[in-house]
Amino acid sequence: MHQVQIRHMAGHSKWSKIRHKKGANDVVRAKEHSRVARAIEVASRACRGDMADIHLQSTINAARAAQLPKERMEKAIERGANPHMKSEGEEYVVRRYDGMIPTGNSGKVAVIVETLTENRNRTAANIRHLVTKSDGELLPTGANEWLFEHVGLIWVSKFMNKHDYVVGYSDVDPSSKGAEIDMDALLECALESGATDVDFAVEAIDDVLIKCEPNDMTQLVQALQKDGYSTTEFEKQWLVKDEGNRIFLDNESAEVFEKFLNSLNDDVDVTNVFHNASFNDDNIL
Repeated sequence: MHQVQIRHMAGHSKWSKIRHKKGANDVVRAKEHSRVARAIEVASRACRGDMADIHLQSTINAARAAQLPKERMEKAIERGANPHMKSEGEEYVVRRYDGMIPTGNSGKVAVIVETLTENRNRTAANIRHLVTKSDGELLPTGANEWLFEHVGLIWVSKFMNKHDYVVGYSDVDPSSKGAEIDMDALLECALESGATDVDFAVEAIDDVLIKCEPNDMTQLVQALQKDGYSTTEFEKQWLVKDEGNRIFLDNESAEVFEKFLNSLNDDVDVTNVFHNASFNDDNIL
């Protein structure tokens, strides 16, 4: 959902402004560091530490956004790349949970919760407890898909000499800028490589937002990087399909739903949360 690079987007994942509000809390920061370090290790294990792998790059980007120390990033990459460093019984799997959460006056909000866990039973029990505690309903996996569109999102720097987070990830200043890219050339590269939409007017004025089918994200990122473009961030998300499916929360309902989101944020197994809620106050989420 992000201190550094993640853009505010309705139905967005992770913890953008929740994290901003709670960033000074050492306990919350420690949990977030554990979460992103675990993701790096799992991604590194899958590709044997290949830094060209875009999934590993994506997890490193997220770790930088969470301000994970360089030494811990390197240790997580090494641990994943070296099978002999794997602890017995430590096999992480991705699990997803769909649910409906009542918010009072505004009605029920649909949520998709993604987790990364080495103990499926524990995680399932924890998510069920949090949903039940909020008087919500846990649904069969996939039940909420009709409300959302699964997409790949890629942010590309508008400046050719701006390093992405992965290349030289330990020391590069990501705010450095060079010459502005040729937008027509970027558009041509993106569309030829699988992009379904290119947005030059995103909220973050230094980046272009490229949208694609989830299965096309790997080839698209690789094509962009091959042509010298800096992919500052890329990830798969569930976005609300239709504005008519959005639930607009009043202040009281927003407080109820924010409490539920905070409870998920406290669970280190939770990696992403997507929902169809819209808040009157953009400072809440």
